[in-house]
Amino acid sequence: MRYRAVVAILAAIVCAGCFKKVTTDTNLIIKTLIQEQSGGENIATADVFAYACYTGTDKWMVASYDDALNRIVTDSLGVEKITIPDVEGVPFVREGDDNPYLSLPLNTSPALVVLVCPQVRMYATMFKYLNIENLPESYMTILLHAWKKSTYTEGSDKKGGVWHIVPPTPEVTPETDNNSNNN
Repeated sequence: MRYRAVVAILAAIVCAGCFKKVTTDTNLIIKTLIQEQSGGENIATADVFAYACYTGTDKWMVASYDDALNRIVTDSLGVEKITIPDVEGVPFVREGDDNPYLSLPLNTSPALVVLVCPQVRMYATMFKYLNIENLPESYMTILLHAWKKSTYTEGSDKKGGVWHIVPPTPEVTPETDNNSNNN
């Protein structure tokens, strides 16, 4: 009799573990580093913000630095625009670590993740696919090479995603009318 009770209790415990909630939600934790010159020091920065749009496909993009800054993503045909992100990043502090991080809670795939760094007028995009189960936090580091002149990539699909990084966008200065000063 006692044997049956022990077996019944063990069976209940094993079965309870089988019905555990399976989720692909994750908090994407992003550490951003800037390298001002080739071979220079990689410096952590908090002067960044991130957001994500649940686009449903990977046929979406950020058309320019100004669009990235204003949280505008466009479909690949240039017809539809999303102007309000589904998720905004928030500052994140890891215990015992003084580096600045952002946390971006993601729960739908694919998510077009956009990271903007106004300090160097750069932005990066990544399609994040949520295909790993029960991973509450995903850590990523992105290195912005402020000295590069063309678009480049960082990361790998094996490690969770590839960042497409757009080089610094020059500031547009308004033209002044020199003729008005000569009269």
